Amino acid sequence: TTHFGNLGDERGVHFKIFYLTSAITFLSIAVIVLVGRLIEGTTGVVIVLLLFGIFQYFYQLALVPYYAFIKYITKPDNYGKISGIGFGFSQLGHIAGIFLTLPVIKGMTPFFGADRLAPLIPALITAILFFLPSYFVFKKKQFPAQNITAAKTFSFKTFWRNLMESRNYPGVFRLLLSFYLFSDAILTFTLYSAVYLQKIFGASDVFKAKIFLYVLIGFAVGAFSGGAIADRWKHRLPLMTALALNSLSIITIAVVSNTVFLFPVFILLGLTMGVAYASSRSYFTSLIPKELSGKFFGLYIFAERFALIVGPVTWGVIVFAFKNLSPTNYRAAAFAMGLFVLLAIIP
Repeated sequence: TTHFGNLGDERGVHFKIFYLTSAITFLSIAVIVLVGRLIEGTTGVVIVLLLFGIFQYFYQLALVPYYAFIKYITKPDNYGKISGIGFGFSQLGHIAGIFLTLPVIKGMTPFFGADRLAPLIPALITAILFFLPSYFVFKKKQFPAQNITAAKTFSFKTFWRNLMESRNYPGVFRLLLSFYLFSDAILTFTLYSAVYLQKIFGASDVFKAKIFLYVLIGFAVGAFSGGAIADRWKHRLPLMTALALNSLSIITIAVVSNTVFLFPVFILLGLTMGVAYASSRSYFTSLIPKELSGKFFGLYIFAERFALIVGPVTWGVIVFAFKNLSPTNYRAAAFAMGLFVLLAIIP
């Protein structure tokens, strides 16, 4: 992500990177469906796993220019609003995806097939349709090359150089660290929330689905409203407030025993997630120079993705280390995630 961010800045090719990585992302999904249906056995599984890796790789790369576009499409007074709209519609897309694919999963629309790959087809078609407006909008934007003569290095060296350079811009490195910490905790807790609800409360699948839907709705509402609030209150205060409330909600879930409290607390979790992500991105946008937006958003995306490695490992270590105390070990893991969010409130 850092290397492609640099490339977009240096050569003015943010849009080219965006549509090429998006096209490969869509193509990989289509090929997954084809391979899954045409090649059986271990060979098919291995190929599909490789294609899924390609899908994830190029999807993450597409986010770098997508985030950098904020500096080019709006004024600083609207960074929060635009960031919030982006995250808000992202969550609405997740909700729409559930209802869009549900009839396919239940076999109500046999046109796409009856296997487990069938839901990917309408999802892919819809994703391409939703992609088109951004394609035509960003295609009209000018992204001038910066004519930077930085030494060409391998991706890791590029990452390290960019990370060190972030210290030259007040607040950028600290916000990257904060973003890493709260993404580490929030994404991990979200990933394992279904397991947590099962282990601690014996929750049914219907109950877990309702919780998941409430979190998505809360995230969308928090993003839409939090972005506008961030513009009014200069980004940092809404972010720190959202992180404090988010930490409180996770810790509450870790200690509460009555399921009656779960719905309002999970709604608060979703709301504060929306505000945190919308205001964090807008705050970061306000701190970095326009001509280096690709470079620094490359670091921003890397921080979030790397959190998907360290966070789950931390959760797993805690659960395994205290396995004799099950299910209290799951409460301990959730409590730790709440503390990680609290640590993200960096002065």
